[in-house]
Amino acid sequence: MTKKSSVFLSVLFAGLVFLPQTSFAIGNLTITPWRVVFGARDRSAGVTLLNTSDHQATYRIGWMLTTATPSGKYDESKYNKEKDKNPFSVPKMVIYSPRQVTIEPHGYQLIRLALRRPSNLPFGEYRAHITFVELAHHTPAKQDPNAKTVSMVLNANFGFSIPVIVRQGVDKNLKIKLMNPKLVSKGTYNALEIDVTRVAGTFSSYGVIDVYWTPPGGKEKKAGELGNVALYPEVKTRHIFVPLFQVRKRITGGKIRVVYAGKLDDAGKTWDQETFNVGK
Repeated sequence: MTKKSSVFLSVLFAGLVFLPQTSFAIGNLTITPWRVVFGARDRSAGVTLLNTSDHQATYRIGWMLTTATPSGKYDESKYNKEKDKNPFSVPKMVIYSPRQVTIEPHGYQLIRLALRRPSNLPFGEYRAHITFVELAHHTPAKQDPNAKTVSMVLNANFGFSIPVIVRQGVDKNLKIKLMNPKLVSKGTYNALEIDVTRVAGTFSSYGVIDVYWTPPGGKEKKAGELGNVALYPEVKTRHIFVPLFQVRKRITGGKIRVVYAGKLDDAGKTWDQETFNVGK
């Protein structure tokens, strides 16, 4: 007796920690870029998939809806076109092609995205995640006629997603503050807990959190970094936890400087920076 099982594993990139860069690799797939933003004048974009494995891979492309939470995680729901009554949803405004691709070993495929911006689109920011699901290689189980146990083949469909954002207008009032810093000890390493808070405006921010420590009588040194930090419109405050792996000993005394720097479409911006004293 043979049973086959298929498992879908969804890995949401907006919730994972990566070094700030324009592309990233997970498993046998490299995606460039891993965040698509349509500004006021943008009409098209492209996402490149690179198959770094030694075997052919097939990906099915679709949409997923997400809602950010203050902890940095996401509530996910599969997009249903038939039930979507919102004329301004991203899946209705953005079309992509092709819908399924087969990529040869070490080959690549460009996914084209085109924005059909409604003339009556209200001011604001709109978001959905485009998904790339690698279809499993279905291998039939070898049946042993003398076996007395049940054999099972596990075929996994691995899913990856990146945010697609449509912005109508420019949020000139957007202001982000770093608040409530707290240095804590986590076993053998230090960590910084801090709140990223939108104090004005409605659009999202994006970037990296850099932490620097100046020991008493010493020079400032890099202590830690957290990439892929987004504060989306549905969340006013996000609680951030930054491991300070670059400082091996326990941090006592001196000063901590925290910088929230914009990356990718927000490159060149410094959302906020704060300095505070460290108690002994």
